[in-house]
This record gives sequence, structure tokens and C-alpha cells, in this order.
Amino acid sequence: MRISGLNSGLDIEQIVSDLVRAQRIPLDRVYQQKVKTEWKRDAYREVNSKLLRFRNLVFDLTLEGTFLKKSAASSRPDLLTATASGAATEGTWEIVVKKLASAARQVSELPEDLPGGFSFVIGTSPEKLATITIEDGDGLEQIAAKINKAQVGINAFAHDGQISFTTTATGQDAAIYVDQAFTELFGGELGALAQVPGEDGEPPMVGVWTVEGQAVRGSDAEVVINGIEATYGSNTFQFNGITVNLLNAEAGAAVTVEVKPDVDSVVEKVKEFVNLYNELVGELNRLLREEVYRDFPPLTQEQKDAMSDKEIELWEEKAKSGLLRSDSLLSSILSEMRMALGAAVERSGGAVSLRQMGITTGAWYEYGRLYLDENKLRSALTEDPDAVRELFTQQGGEGKTAGIARRLTEVLDRGMQRITDTAGKATIPYDQSYLGNRIREYESRLEAMEERLRRFEEAQWRKFTAMEKALGQLYAQSDWLYQQLLAMQG
Repeated sequence: MRISGLNSGLDIEQIVSDLVRAQRIPLDRVYQQKVKTEWKRDAYREVNSKLLRFRNLVFDLTLEGTFLKKSAASSRPDLLTATASGAATEGTWEIVVKKLASAARQVSELPEDLPGGFSFVIGTSPEKLATITIEDGDGLEQIAAKINKAQVGINAFAHDGQISFTTTATGQDAAIYVDQAFTELFGGELGALAQVPGEDGEPPMVGVWTVEGQAVRGSDAEVVINGIEATYGSNTFQFNGITVNLLNAEAGAAVTVEVKPDVDSVVEKVKEFVNLYNELVGELNRLLREEVYRDFPPLTQEQKDAMSDKEIELWEEKAKSGLLRSDSLLSSILSEMRMALGAAVERSGGAVSLRQMGITTGAWYEYGRLYLDENKLRSALTEDPDAVRELFTQQGGEGKTAGIARRLTEVLDRGMQRITDTAGKATIPYDQSYLGNRIREYESRLEAMEERLRRFEEAQWRKFTAMEKALGQLYAQSDWLYQQLLAMQG
């Protein structure tokens, strides 16, 4: 039981609070060290996120496909469009679109009677069928909805007493398969019969729906490519690494498709690389040179309680400044990146460097910033695309040195691993990194110091409580003696 200064007249609450506050100073220092370590850990992790973003872009530049992209241009984009893969043959192709591929389609009239409980089979192959059951009150719209819901590759549409059946696929192989019950309802007959297992063990007979002697089938696209007639089951098809999308057919109209290296995509990728590198280097240099404000340590909770949110924000902005100033880990990553970029790449056709491709380094006070001359890069891609590709993608060995993208990838992988060893990852449940262990050590120390502080506070209260009790007894004895003296005088 705690007794305040009732007998002594002292503000014991304040006295104990002041004593505890004085004893808390070492604990607050450890707390501030822990918070600063957490901030440093988070700063490292943020750097790692930026390194990973740049590393993913650099990895793309290690792939030959990035530099082997082709573009395809159509002279009549109203008739067809074209795209080219990296394997496409360069040159000019002449395409005449004689006919577009079409789906299988048939329109039927409303049957005179739609009996409830009547079932039929419909689909696009003997393996892809659905049984449709007509319920009492069903009209063509309900039948069309059931066919669409069955998802057997047929779109049904009903309107004004008619229903159309259209396959989602196109080409000669696209057909509508039905059973005899279907033809009894919607007309026509079965062609090219095939047996499929039935639900009740009885194999129903299905076949290609035939109307007036013509099978309900789609038709192939008909084109002439460089004088050779060809057919395709779809309006989108490929040849020689070129993907063609037919849009319209125009008799006798010849469309020219030109396939050539896609210089623009390579330039954009290299430009993205230069911009992201400059952004990363600028951020790392900022962290390495950020000012340290030693008069702004992390705030304790007691200090925060006495400040406004804006004051806390401004204080912590200065307190977090300079966490990675002159950091040896970041400095080494920067240095290794510059070395990877600066060294020439030895190849069979002679050494090549970034400078030859229009990429140069700025003045010394720009701390490694890169500049790109797009015109020079385009010229290099036109005159010697292999040199540009090998500058970035070449593997080392046999008298060759690794391309700069491969060297950078290795540098970034090593750097990110070192940072992970130092600061861990937020996704790892138990952080065993160097800073993670330091933070746990601080937490253990704080826990022990908090316990000692609690015992110290209790001890002070026991002392003052004992003093108050003693004073109370002294005052009681004094009162008794005073009463005795009064009695003797009386």
C-alpha cells in the first residue's frame, strides 16, 4: 500500500517520479539505440528494394531476345495487321486476302410445339456435347440461354421466332454436332454419324448438322503469300515468325508486310536502363552524403506525448537523416557498379564499350551519372546490332569478357545479399541478420532494465511509506504526551 505525504507534507508522488526519471536515463539511451538500429535496418531494406527493381531491369538486358525484337508494318492496316517475333525472317511479304475464315452458323424457325421434358444434344464435337432439356413454358430465349450456359463452343441467339446457332471457332473444322431429337425440333438431318456414351448407358447417335444437303460448317481463310495460296482455320495465323490478323477481304488487294529489327524497342529499353541507373545512383549518393543531426536523437514515448504530430514529424525527419552516411556497404556497391559499366567488353569482333554506343559518364561531381545519345545508339543498332547485343548479353570465357548487364547482375546480386545479411528481409518471419540480432539484444536489455526500474520504484515507495508510518506513530506519541501534560496541569 502506497501512502502519500499525509504526515510529512511532502509530494512523495513527484519525488518518486523524479527519482525514477533520473534512473530511466540509461534505459532511454538504450531505447534510442534500438530505435535508431530499427531505422537503419529499414533504410537498408528500402535500398535493397530499389536495387532489386534495377536488377530486374538489368536482367532483361542479359537476354538476347531483348535485342532481337522485330517489328512488322502493314501497308493496309484496314485489311490486316501483323506482329513479328524475334525469330521472324526480315524482309517484305506480299499478302492477298481472298476470303476470311468464318464460323459455322445456322438459323432455324420457331418449332410449332416445344414440349416440356423434351431433350436434345448439341455441341461442337463428339467429345464436347451438352444435353439440353426443355421445361414447360420454355421459349426460344430460354433454350438459347441454356445452350450458352452449357459452354460447348456454341453461341445461341433467339429473337422474333427465330434462333441462330454459331460456333465460337472458325474454319472448316468448326461444325455443329447434334442428335436426331435436335433435327426433329429444328429441322435438317444428321451427317457423318458418330457414337458417344450416353448418361443412361445408351449411346446416342450424333452427327454434323446438315441442312438441305449442306453440312453446317465454317470455312477457312484463303490467302496468297508471296504468290503461294494457303488456307488457315482462323483469321489469326502465323508463318515464319510473323503473326497475321485478318480484318477484311478485298479482291485483288495486295498488302505489303515489312519485317525489320525493332530499333525503337531496344532504344527505349536502354533509355529505361540509363534513367533507372541514374535514379539509383542519385539516391545512393544522397544517402552517403546526407547530413547527420546529432542533437536530434529518437524521441521517447514521454517526449512524444508532450509534442504535436507535426513537431514529431519534423523532429524525426532530422533524427533519421544520415543513417547511412559514409556507409561502406553502399559505397562498395556503387564502386562495383561503376567498374562493371566502365570496363570494355572483349568479343570476337573487337572490344566494345558503352561510349561507342552513345552512353557516357558525366563530370566527376555528378558521381557516376550516365548520359545517352539516342542518335548514336540508333546508328550503332543499325550498323552493328551484334556489337550492341554482345556489349550487354555476352557470356564470359574463351577469351571473352562478360557483357555489362551480366556483370551488373552479379554485382547487384552480391550487394543485395550483403544487405540482406546485414538487415534481413521484411518477409522473413524470424530475422537472423546482424541488425536483427542487435535489435533483439536491445529488447532483452530493455526488458531487464525495465524490471530493475520497476523494483527501484517499488523500493522508493516502501521507504517513503515506512517514513510516513514512522512519522504517523511519532505524531501519535507526541499527541499522547501532550494530552498527558495537559492532564497533569489540570
